[in-house]
Amino acid sequence: MKKAWIVLLILFVAALSFADMQLKNIIIVPRPSDLEVKVWLNKPEGSVYQVGESLNIYFKANKSCYVVIYDIRSDGKITLLFPNRYDTNNYIAPNVTYKLPISTAYSFKVAPPEGKEFIQIIASTSYIPLFQQLRDLGTSGTFPQLTTDPERYVQEQILPHLKDQWASDITYFYVGRAPRKGVVQLESNPTGAYVYVDGRYIGTTPARIELDEGQHFATFYWQDQVITETFFVTAGRTVVVSANFLRKTILDIKTTPSGAQIFVDGNFVGVSPIQVEVQPGAHTVLATMPGYAPAQTSVSVSAGETKTVNLVLNPEQATLRIFSSPAGASIYVNGQYRGVAPSSGLTLSLNPGTYTIMARLTGYEDTSTTVTLNPGESRSITLTLPLRKATLNIFTNPVGASIYIDGNYVGTTRSTGLSVQVDPGTHTIVATMNGYEDTTVTVSVASGETKRVDITLPPIPRTGVLIIYTTPVNASIYVDGRFVGTAGSLGLRVEVDANVVHRIVASLPDYEDASTEVQVMPNETKTVRLTLEPVQRTGTVSINSTPSSALVYINGYLKGVTPLRIDLDYGTYQLVVLKGGYYAEVLTLVVDRRNVSVSVTLRPIQ
Repeated sequence: MKKAWIVLLILFVAALSFADMQLKNIIIVPRPSDLEVKVWLNKPEGSVYQVGESLNIYFKANKSCYVVIYDIRSDGKITLLFPNRYDTNNYIAPNVTYKLPISTAYSFKVAPPEGKEFIQIIASTSYIPLFQQLRDLGTSGTFPQLTTDPERYVQEQILPHLKDQWASDITYFYVGRAPRKGVVQLESNPTGAYVYVDGRYIGTTPARIELDEGQHFATFYWQDQVITETFFVTAGRTVVVSANFLRKTILDIKTTPSGAQIFVDGNFVGVSPIQVEVQPGAHTVLATMPGYAPAQTSVSVSAGETKTVNLVLNPEQATLRIFSSPAGASIYVNGQYRGVAPSSGLTLSLNPGTYTIMARLTGYEDTSTTVTLNPGESRSITLTLPLRKATLNIFTNPVGASIYIDGNYVGTTRSTGLSVQVDPGTHTIVATMNGYEDTTVTVSVASGETKRVDITLPPIPRTGVLIIYTTPVNASIYVDGRFVGTAGSLGLRVEVDANVVHRIVASLPDYEDASTEVQVMPNETKTVRLTLEPVQRTGTVSINSTPSSALVYINGYLKGVTPLRIDLDYGTYQLVVLKGGYYAEVLTLVVDRRNVSVSVTLRPIQ
């Protein structure tokens, strides 16, 4: 036996019928949009429910939004089903299926007499005043009746207040028995219009569906036009419902580049790309843009035709005068030879754009620059060519020495040497390398000359000794990342460079690495002792939440409530903190040390 507090919602059909009302004025039809909402029942649409049978309502949307659901009875009375005093939260998450009743405090059952009923859902991404009003009604009463004049209520109290992004959907069912059916052929001119029947999306025209006999209405959408047609279905027959849209005569005007001013028959109509409605016949289209030559064409367009017009605007050329110092250099534009620059300069006509200009002259270094020219611009540039540099090929023994020329670092020698370009003249070369004396040489080089320079760096004998002990013994020892041996009970003797900071690392299985940094003086012997701690493989995790007493799940298993302190092996876990009335928080928990703390602030569900 059900509890006494369960509400029995009676969905009934009165003596009146939908034939006495205009369905198109009662059922809300959405326009196609990015927001989609769906409503359905626990039986397929148009199914028959027997008296006393339970009825469940399902719904979902593709975006987070607010929803209201109401029942339209055959006598036109509208009853609010959701939100209600038992299920008050009407803000839903995207792509989640919800079921009414949500609460166990009530149920929906079907009662006589026989007939047809609609369930309408409306969704909005913003909390509009209409939704606040309906929520207040639903939560203060028990499934309140919204109106006895459905046409006026929908047209004056609902539709004018649907703003921003909204959508709707509708479904229906029969009580006791299903009526006889007929066929409807939905057509439009042109084809491809979106079509809704009794507020339910059917598809695009042409479409063919089966409907119960009686009054229906179809809403057709094509471009920015909408047509609604009311029709009657007779059992066993086919009715054709058509929508004839007014096809506009359009010029679809595009330019290269875009953004040109467009004139049709001498009248400014906008900026490209643009579609312009015109009268059938011949028209002149002109495109203008600063820095470009105007482009014009004549077109002829038939009634209802959309004709594409493509106009290419050629940029006005720019003038570039190029001088070289010294004069007489060969000039290349984007790698292409364009002539010699005399003392009076080389004048070129170029399309607007960005160019690389290079000057080349025997005995001088090539010189280049980048210039950007605007349409119709006139500009002069001068390229100065320096004398060709000399080349020094520097070799050192040993290789790998850092080379400084006239105090400036120029690179490191390799076995193939180091090639450096320098100005003609005398230069000071310094070679430096750790463990070797700095070595300086002076060299003179002429313009365009290539000279080899050999430098030998004398080594500096600077070493010290490290005696390394470990606890426990037999740890592997690494000095500056290089394995040098195992530290036994008598330690490990290692010779290292003096006056250099060395990093010593001791490694042993099941122990944490131990390390230190040490420096020895020449001929010094220094003792180093390293203690290795056993590897800690378990960490203590402290989990707190605001508010507290939230359930804690780790990898899907309930571990307790906050505040919670738990030991976990090192690794990565999924942490979920959950509390009634708040959004669940899902986090990635990494245990990689002895103590880990996690604090979570839960967000209340509005």
